[in-house]
Amino acid sequence: MLKTNKNHLIMSAVQGIIQPLSGMGWGVKWDGSPRISLGTASINYSVSVGDLVYGHANADHVEPDVTIQGRDKPSASDCALAVLACIGNEAKVITGDAKGKKGIYIGRHAGADDLVWFPPDVIEDLGVEDKIQIKTWGVGLKIHGFEDIKLNKMSPILLEAMNIQEEDGKLVVPVARELPGYILGAGIGYDPSIESVDYDIQTTCPETNNELDLGTLRLGDVIAINDHYDAWGRGRYEGATTIGVIVHGWSDGGGHGPGVNPIMAALPGKIKIKLDPKANIAYYLGIKKD
Repeated sequence: MLKTNKNHLIMSAVQGIIQPLSGMGWGVKWDGSPRISLGTASINYSVSVGDLVYGHANADHVEPDVTIQGRDKPSASDCALAVLACIGNEAKVITGDAKGKKGIYIGRHAGADDLVWFPPDVIEDLGVEDKIQIKTWGVGLKIHGFEDIKLNKMSPILLEAMNIQEEDGKLVVPVARELPGYILGAGIGYDPSIESVDYDIQTTCPETNNELDLGTLRLGDVIAINDHYDAWGRGRYEGATTIGVIVHGWSDGGGHGPGVNPIMAALPGKIKIKLDPKANIAYYLGIKKD
């Protein structure tokens, strides 16, 4: 097992509320044709982490499970929840009929904000604007001997579950898919905080979608992005590798598509990719068994 500084990390509580559903209204697709899509946020009873990013009627940027939002600052992206919560952190309901029940933080979508998984029986008892507390643990996480590999939004629980190996001075990271950096779109170049903003795999071009088989991507997939170094922002760096987690579904808006939270960023020669179809946080965090 990789050695880390996990015993020196600060663990603290942050809070959000279950965000009411947004109404997206009319818009246009990448080709200019009109569309009306379901909004993001709220409680999603039909789509969960591990499900396909495609195939949901009238959905755009579909968010799995439960969407919460910090309210301690005017902008949700500046809230403690957005910056400190890490994938794999414990979530706990602190108000409402499901008070005391626990789930798992599964990522952040900057559109409507932070995502949490709860078991189906807990989902049924949740209400819009219930308060959810996240026990944050992971900011500042480093791997001994690989301190130059930047870890973002990754809890020690997720890191240890990923079965990353060391080989010839490199980290061998299992991923469900390896994608070229040129396919990334919305959110690229936005650099105030790597933790608080995701960015999108463009599903604008049908031919490219088919060529890269993007229709088989799943929410929660761990992927590799070639020639991107997303340590402090999101951008191109030839030969670098970024490891990310798929946090929301596809889009037919220009330059948009499945959202990615970067969780590892390495300069050239630091990471080796190993393809594994079960490289998905739903398996790593015990949400799905098969």
